[in-house]
Amino acid sequence: MAYWIIAGVLLVALAPLQHFWPSKRQRRLASLREHAALAGMYVELRKLPIHRKVQIRISEDDARFWVFYGLRVAPKQTPAVGSWLRSESQWVQLTGDGDLPSSLQELPEGCDIVSITPGSIGFFWAEKGDSATIDQASECLRKAAVD
Repeated sequence: MAYWIIAGVLLVALAPLQHFWPSKRQRRLASLREHAALAGMYVELRKLPIHRKVQIRISEDDARFWVFYGLRVAPKQTPAVGSWLRSESQWVQLTGDGDLPSSLQELPEGCDIVSITPGSIGFFWAEKGDSATIDQASECLRKAAVD
């Protein structure tokens, strides 16, 4: 009987530690972000570009789940600076004055917002996909960096 009491007390004492264990979703996201890092990309929690077309398409509640995946490039190699949104299989320019590089038009579904700043090329992604999506997107970013 004493063993059951000791076991019960230990379970009650250790139960709060369960909140520190990552959930299945958190482990999946960590794996995706690690895969991106191994592919040479960086991941940032950034706000989506402020534009009415983005706000119409992505609600404020959903906006917090979009993460920026980028590739650092030399400022001299950066293509036209701006941001673009994929809308019904075509790209709409939100800011900037240049065209979206053709290699970025081949980004996989889900990578629907592209942002190019001096020194980086990247896309916003809701992280709905797998490592194959990251591989394909990484290849598109690399092609855009050398175009």
